[in-house]
Amino acid sequence: MDIQLISKKELLVECGITYGQLYRWKRKKLIPDEWFIRKSTYTGQESFFPREKILKRISDIQKYKNTYSLDELAEILNKDNTPKDEKKINNESLIQKWSDYFKQEIGEELLNSYPEDEAVYAGVILNDVMNQNILSLSELKELREFLINRGTLKFNAELYINRKLGLAFYFIVEKNSQIILEDNVKTIYSTHIETLFK
Repeated sequence: MDIQLISKKELLVECGITYGQLYRWKRKKLIPDEWFIRKSTYTGQESFFPREKILKRISDIQKYKNTYSLDELAEILNKDNTPKDEKKINNESLIQKWSDYFKQEIGEELLNSYPEDEAVYAGVILNDVMNQNILSLSELKELREFLINRGTLKFNAELYINRKLGLAFYFIVEKNSQIILEDNVKTIYSTHIETLFK
Protein backbone atom coordinates (compact mmCIF):
# COMPACT_ATOMS: atom_id res chain seq x y z
CA MET A 1 0.00 0.00 0.00
CA ASP A 2 1.35 3.42 -0.96
CA ILE A 3 2.26 5.75 1.91
CA GLN A 4 0.25 8.98 1.88
CA LEU A 5 2.56 11.99 1.62
CA ILE A 6 2.21 15.63 2.61
CA SER A 7 4.21 18.43 1.01
CA LYS A 8 6.41 20.74 3.03
CA LYS A 9 4.19 23.72 2.21
CA GLU A 10 1.05 21.88 3.31
CA LEU A 11 2.81 20.71 6.48
CA LEU A 12 3.87 24.21 7.52
CA VAL A 13 0.32 25.53 7.07
CA GLU A 14 -1.44 22.57 8.72
CA CYS A 15 0.84 22.55 11.78
CA GLY A 16 1.30 26.31 12.07
CA ILE A 17 5.11 26.10 12.10
CA THR A 18 7.85 27.91 10.22
CA TYR A 19 10.47 26.68 7.78
CA GLY A 20 13.12 27.53 10.39
CA GLN A 21 11.43 25.47 13.12
CA LEU A 22 11.13 22.46 10.83
CA TYR A 23 14.80 22.45 9.91
CA ARG A 24 15.93 23.16 13.46
CA TRP A 25 14.03 20.06 14.59
CA LYS A 26 15.68 18.15 11.75
CA ARG A 27 19.15 19.27 12.89
CA LYS A 28 18.29 18.24 16.46
CA LYS A 29 17.32 14.76 15.18
CA LEU A 30 13.70 15.24 16.24
CA ILE A 31 12.66 14.44 12.68
CA PRO A 32 14.53 11.60 10.91
CA ASP A 33 16.41 12.51 7.74
CA GLU A 34 14.71 9.67 5.88
CA TRP A 35 11.33 11.34 6.35
CA PHE A 36 12.45 14.17 4.02
CA ILE A 37 11.52 12.80 0.59
CA ARG A 38 12.57 14.80 -2.47
CA LYS A 39 10.19 14.56 -5.43
CA SER A 40 9.92 16.32 -8.77
CA THR A 41 6.86 18.54 -9.24
CA TYR A 42 5.80 20.92 -11.98
CA THR A 43 7.53 23.72 -10.02
CA GLY A 44 10.77 21.75 -9.57
CA GLN A 45 12.06 19.72 -6.61
CA GLU A 46 9.95 19.73 -3.45
CA SER A 47 10.15 18.01 -0.05
CA PHE A 48 7.44 15.60 1.03
CA PHE A 49 6.91 13.62 4.23
CA PRO A 50 5.03 10.48 5.27
CA ARG A 51 1.82 12.19 6.34
CA GLU A 52 0.78 10.22 9.43
CA LYS A 53 4.29 9.95 10.86
CA ILE A 54 5.25 13.60 10.46
CA LEU A 55 1.93 14.94 11.81
CA LYS A 56 2.17 12.68 14.87
CA ARG A 57 5.82 13.67 15.43
CA ILE A 58 5.17 17.41 15.19
CA SER A 59 2.16 17.05 17.50
CA ASP A 60 4.44 15.32 20.06
CA ILE A 61 7.14 17.99 19.69
CA GLN A 62 4.64 20.81 20.22
CA LYS A 63 3.09 19.00 23.19
CA TYR A 64 6.35 18.37 25.05
CA LYS A 65 8.76 21.10 23.89
CA ASN A 66 8.10 23.18 27.03
CA THR A 67 8.58 20.16 29.29
CA TYR A 68 11.90 18.86 27.89
CA SER A 69 14.91 20.35 26.16
CA LEU A 70 15.11 19.53 22.44
CA ASP A 71 17.98 17.11 23.10
CA GLU A 72 15.97 15.29 25.79
CA LEU A 73 12.93 15.25 23.55
CA ALA A 74 14.93 13.78 20.66
CA GLU A 75 16.08 10.96 22.92
CA ILE A 76 12.54 10.28 24.14
CA LEU A 77 10.98 10.35 20.67
CA ASN A 78 13.67 8.16 19.18
CA LYS A 79 13.17 5.67 22.00
CA ASP A 80 9.49 5.75 21.14
CA ASN A 81 10.38 4.04 17.86
CA THR A 82 10.81 0.86 19.91
CA PRO A 83 8.72 -1.94 18.37
CA LYS A 84 5.33 -2.32 20.05
CA ASP A 85 6.10 -5.90 21.10
CA GLU A 86 9.20 -4.71 22.96
CA LYS A 87 7.26 -1.88 24.63
CA LYS A 88 4.64 -4.44 25.66
CA ILE A 89 7.36 -6.55 27.32
CA ASN A 90 8.72 -3.49 29.13
CA ASN A 91 5.26 -2.64 30.45
CA GLU A 92 4.67 -6.21 31.56
CA SER A 93 7.97 -6.28 33.45
CA LEU A 94 7.00 -3.07 35.27
CA ILE A 95 3.56 -4.45 36.12
CA GLN A 96 5.14 -7.60 37.56
CA LYS A 97 6.87 -5.44 40.18
CA TRP A 98 3.54 -4.24 41.56
CA SER A 99 2.48 -5.73 44.89
CA ASP A 100 -0.52 -8.08 44.91
CA TYR A 101 -2.44 -5.71 47.16
CA PHE A 102 -1.78 -2.78 44.84
CA LYS A 103 -2.89 -4.78 41.79
CA GLN A 104 -6.11 -5.73 43.54
CA GLU A 105 -6.99 -2.30 44.94
CA ILE A 106 -5.79 0.05 42.20
CA GLY A 107 -3.71 -1.61 39.47
CA GLU A 108 -6.40 -3.65 37.73
CA GLU A 109 -8.77 -0.69 37.56
CA LEU A 110 -5.97 1.48 36.18
CA LEU A 111 -5.19 -0.98 33.39
CA ASN A 112 -8.87 -1.37 32.52
CA SER A 113 -9.64 2.36 32.51
CA TYR A 114 -6.72 4.06 30.75
CA PRO A 115 -4.31 3.52 27.83
CA GLU A 116 -1.62 1.03 28.83
CA ASP A 117 1.35 3.43 28.80
CA GLU A 118 -0.51 5.96 30.98
CA ALA A 119 -1.77 3.26 33.35
CA VAL A 120 1.71 1.75 33.80
CA TYR A 121 3.27 5.18 34.34
CA ALA A 122 0.80 6.03 37.10
CA GLY A 123 0.88 2.50 38.50
CA VAL A 124 4.65 2.36 38.96
CA ILE A 125 4.59 5.60 40.95
CA LEU A 126 1.50 4.67 42.97
CA ASN A 127 2.89 1.25 43.86
CA ASP A 128 6.06 2.87 45.22
CA VAL A 129 4.03 5.38 47.25
CA MET A 130 1.78 2.63 48.61
CA ASN A 131 4.84 0.72 49.81
CA GLN A 132 5.82 3.75 51.93
CA ASN A 133 2.54 3.54 53.92
CA ILE A 134 2.13 7.32 53.92
CA LEU A 135 -1.26 7.69 52.20
CA SER A 136 -4.68 6.20 52.77
CA LEU A 137 -6.34 4.25 49.97
CA SER A 138 -8.62 7.20 49.18
CA GLU A 139 -5.58 9.52 49.00
CA LEU A 140 -3.84 7.07 46.67
CA LYS A 141 -6.85 7.25 44.38
CA GLU A 142 -6.67 11.06 44.47
CA LEU A 143 -2.99 10.81 43.53
CA ARG A 144 -3.93 8.44 40.71
CA GLU A 145 -6.26 11.06 39.23
CA PHE A 146 -3.56 13.72 39.60
CA LEU A 147 -0.96 11.58 37.79
CA ILE A 148 -3.31 10.66 34.97
CA ASN A 149 -4.64 14.18 34.44
CA ARG A 150 -1.60 16.34 35.21
CA GLY A 151 1.60 14.33 35.22
CA THR A 152 1.22 11.75 32.50
CA LEU A 153 4.49 10.51 31.05
CA LYS A 154 6.67 13.15 32.69
CA PHE A 155 9.83 11.26 33.57
CA ASN A 156 12.51 13.94 33.92
CA ALA A 157 10.75 15.50 36.90
CA GLU A 158 10.24 15.07 40.63
CA LEU A 159 7.05 14.17 42.46
CA TYR A 160 6.41 15.69 45.89
CA ILE A 161 3.70 14.64 48.32
CA ASN A 162 3.05 17.08 51.14
CA ARG A 163 0.73 17.48 54.08
CA LYS A 164 -0.77 20.64 55.50
CA LEU A 165 -3.26 20.49 58.37
CA GLY A 166 -3.60 16.77 57.77
CA LEU A 167 -4.50 17.10 54.10
CA ALA A 168 -2.30 15.59 51.38
CA PHE A 169 -1.49 17.47 48.21
CA TYR A 170 0.82 16.72 45.31
CA PHE A 171 2.90 18.44 42.68
CA ILE A 172 5.37 17.58 39.94
CA VAL A 173 8.28 19.91 39.21
CA GLU A 174 11.10 20.00 36.71
CA LYS A 175 14.23 18.23 37.91
CA ASN A 176 16.47 20.40 40.14
CA SER A 177 13.87 23.17 40.40
CA GLN A 178 13.86 25.07 43.69
CA ILE A 179 10.80 24.62 45.88
CA ILE A 180 9.77 26.97 48.67
CA LEU A 181 7.05 25.79 51.05
CA GLU A 182 5.31 27.32 54.04
CA ASP A 183 6.73 26.31 57.42
CA ASN A 184 3.62 24.33 58.31
CA VAL A 185 3.82 22.20 55.16
CA LYS A 186 5.58 18.87 55.59
CA THR A 187 7.01 16.94 52.64
CA ILE A 188 6.29 13.27 53.30
CA TYR A 189 7.52 11.83 49.99
CA SER A 190 9.68 12.90 47.08
CA THR A 191 11.24 10.99 44.22
CA HIS A 192 12.84 11.57 40.84
CA ILE A 193 10.27 9.80 38.68
CA GLU A 194 12.73 8.39 36.15
CA THR A 195 14.50 6.30 38.82
CA LEU A 196 11.33 4.26 39.42
CA PHE A 197 11.43 2.95 35.85
CA LYS A 198 14.96 1.54 35.91
